Amino acid sequence: MERELFDLDILVGNWESINLNPTVMIHRNGECHQLSIIHMNEITKQASPATYEIQEDGQGCFVYLNGKRASITYCQRLDMLTIATLGDYMRN
Repeated sequence: MERELFDLDILVGNWESINLNPTVMIHRNGECHQLSIIHMNEITKQASPATYEIQEDGQGCFVYLNGKRASITYCQRLDMLTIATLGDYMRN
């Protein structure tokens, strides 16, 4: 996957996992971008979102999921989002 800088605004929207991981939504909140993951409880069928601020540094974009850094990359050619611990996502 290409590691290049990109405008986070192009990621805004809903993303569906190709690996059957939870759906991801990226949205803008003021000056920052946030990533929300929708977790489904298989027993109660209740959805519960968790929201994380997308951060950037010299190595690229990332979020902290459960205390661990998860890089976020985007391939413009394929319109594919990759989150290090969750895998690949296609725009929904």
